[in-house]
Amino acid sequence: MSENPYLEMSPADDIHERLRAAVEVEQSSYLWVPEHSIAFTPRLLPVICGDGRALFSIATINQRPAYWIIRGCSTWGCGLDRDDSEGPDFAELTDDIMYALEDAFGRGRCGYCGNSLFHPREERIENCQCEECDDEYVAEWPEVDDEGGCSWSRQDWPDGFDAVPHPLSSMGNLLAITGAIRDDHA
Repeated sequence: MSENPYLEMSPADDIHERLRAAVEVEQSSYLWVPEHSIAFTPRLLPVICGDGRALFSIATINQRPAYWIIRGCSTWGCGLDRDDSEGPDFAELTDDIMYALEDAFGRGRCGYCGNSLFHPREERIENCQCEECDDEYVAEWPEVDDEGGCSWSRQDWPDGFDAVPHPLSSMGNLLAITGAIRDDHA
């Protein structure tokens, strides 16, 4: 893991578990046209990064529109607000975040040749006959296939969490300092 203090990770807390219940709900989404919709459940990285007051989504190019949710630091920049933020830009953290996602959910790429383990065995062994490629196992979401990069954005906290506007961005509010969960949505 990175030596970056902004990427200090801590275990899930009660708010994190409540967040997981709110966001890990099956949905249908598409990248370009509705006819190519997929059903998937967004997955929350099981650890909290930094102060855990901001939410981000991250999707690999190969797995879009499916995405993971990162509970990250309120000081991280993202896109146009990166120069005004106190912390690093999210782009600088993506490698470490992808490693954390792989640790949590598994890697959908052969460690030897890089073949996608989401493809059937018959396709994989055309180029590689290593143990991973020769196995009948086929990877499934939320395992990570990060070949080709990723995209990311800020996310708003779901209803029921005490959130405040982000001082640098109109997108992606922040969990209030108290971190309270409003009782009216319990």
